[in-house]
Amino acid sequence: MNPFAISQLDIFKGSIPAEYGGRVSSVFDIKTKNANANKFSGEASIGPVTSNLLLEVPVVKDKSSFMIGGRAAYANWILRSLNEESLNNSQASFYDVIAYYNHKINDNNNVKVTAYYSKDDFSITSDSVYLYNNRLLSLKWDHKFNKKNTGSLILSNSAYDFNIEFDKGSEADFDLGYSVNETGLKFKMNYLHSPKQKFNYGIESKLYS
Repeated sequence: MNPFAISQLDIFKGSIPAEYGGRVSSVFDIKTKNANANKFSGEASIGPVTSNLLLEVPVVKDKSSFMIGGRAAYANWILRSLNEESLNNSQASFYDVIAYYNHKINDNNNVKVTAYYSKDDFSITSDSVYLYNNRLLSLKWDHKFNKKNTGSLILSNSAYDFNIEFDKGSEADFDLGYSVNETGLKFKMNYLHSPKQKFNYGIESKLYS
């Protein structure tokens, strides 16, 4: 994800909390920052291999804002510039795009919409091309019941696609791929018992294909 769009990143390498759905490996919990709802702003970085761009646009002052960002890696020119015959047919590229809308209905209700897409492809000294992409869509409604109780309702859909293409101009050519699609609905509650004690609970359902 575009580093300019991140407000908080938590990494769980073990003892993963139950709210993450019983993951058996590590978990990266990435929180997107709210875009500036007062004035237009942006950030950008340019490098020899990668570049980033993020724009924040107020829609309704102090109430709603829109953010869009992208980043790309363009290593192909480096591979082409190397004087190495085995790398002549190599390629490597990456890009991702994120769009985020935040709307404050009132002091107790807030709606957030997030869309994300990324795509990678590479082939290093091989006749095979590896391609994979990720897609995410989510709708989140945050509600404050009182000073101690808050809740979130989240509807999301994500997909991961992987593909290998082998093109040698022979009967051995193949195109092999698979896709994992996940749709989820989560209701999460937070109860602040005291400054030192906080309880999280909820329910979640997922459909995999």
